[in-house]
Amino acid sequence: MPPDGSARPGVASKRTGPLGAPPATTAQAQGTAQPQAAFQTRGALYKFRRFLIRTGPAYLFILPAVSAMLLVHYIPMAGGILVAFKDINLFTVSRWYDAPWVGFANFVQGLDPGGFLGGRFWRALWNVSFFGAVTITAGYVIGMAVALLLNREFPGRTLVRGIILLPYITPDSVAYSVWRFIFQARIGLVNMWLMKLGIIDEPVIWLVGSNAIYAVMLAAIWKGWPFAALVLQAGLQTIPRELYESAMIDGASRWQRFRYITLPMLAPVTRILILVSILWNYNAFNQFYVMLGKDPGPAADVPSTLILRETFNTFNFGVGSAMSVVLMGVMLVLTMVYLRALRAAERGQA
Repeated sequence: MPPDGSARPGVASKRTGPLGAPPATTAQAQGTAQPQAAFQTRGALYKFRRFLIRTGPAYLFILPAVSAMLLVHYIPMAGGILVAFKDINLFTVSRWYDAPWVGFANFVQGLDPGGFLGGRFWRALWNVSFFGAVTITAGYVIGMAVALLLNREFPGRTLVRGIILLPYITPDSVAYSVWRFIFQARIGLVNMWLMKLGIIDEPVIWLVGSNAIYAVMLAAIWKGWPFAALVLQAGLQTIPRELYESAMIDGASRWQRFRYITLPMLAPVTRILILVSILWNYNAFNQFYVMLGKDPGPAADVPSTLILRETFNTFNFGVGSAMSVVLMGVMLVLTMVYLRALRAAERGQA
């Protein structure tokens, strides 16, 4: 290069970047970015294809179940929530989608403790809570006792296991119709035996008034304890026999073996059993409807029968849907509280 710094004739001047490398032009940068974008797109398509190949059959298999859940549960549930905010009655039900919006008026009418309907709803919620507490506790105790007996070896155990399921597999309409006959005031077997034993002097009216809920409780316990026995017996068969043998060698009594081995080992099964029983009992309907009719009275009314009357007898679909939504919310809250309490107990034991 000449001393004055000018370029030699016929030679183009080039500016060098760091380390002497020439800088990339805009066209070169764009040309480099396009292959990188195409490579990233092909990589994403490859990952998506590999994901479909791996998990596609699984989604295909669960598609019928998901479709059934949507059609049977979630879409009707969304429709019920929508109805709860509308004034849908006998005059507007034919065009319910055009019914006027009323906001939370249906909830106020159905939940106001000072009103007739709201008072009946909260009393029904208390009745079903009391009913569930008694039936779940009694059913669990009876089921545990039967499960412990059937877990032993004795002749005819398989036959006995099948026989104890008869109450559970009997249709609700048949079982509770028989119990309704048993609790009849004049010709029922309960009053007949109580009078023969000298416990009562005159027939007791069981299916009307404050005694009605106790009659339904007894029938529900008879109907439900075989399920608890079946579940608990399945759990007992998973407990290793070596634990009991070691405890016997250490001198543990039968009660100590039950308390420190059987109950802790059955804890996972017991949690699921109680949770399912809570949900079933808050939805209790068949036993009350078959034994007591559509209107069991304030002392034995439950949310399901109250919602049935308000929705399909008085045709107040908006209020009935509002009470259904509240009942669903109550069960959801109870489930969440129950599960959180179980997790806290498990963390405390860990």
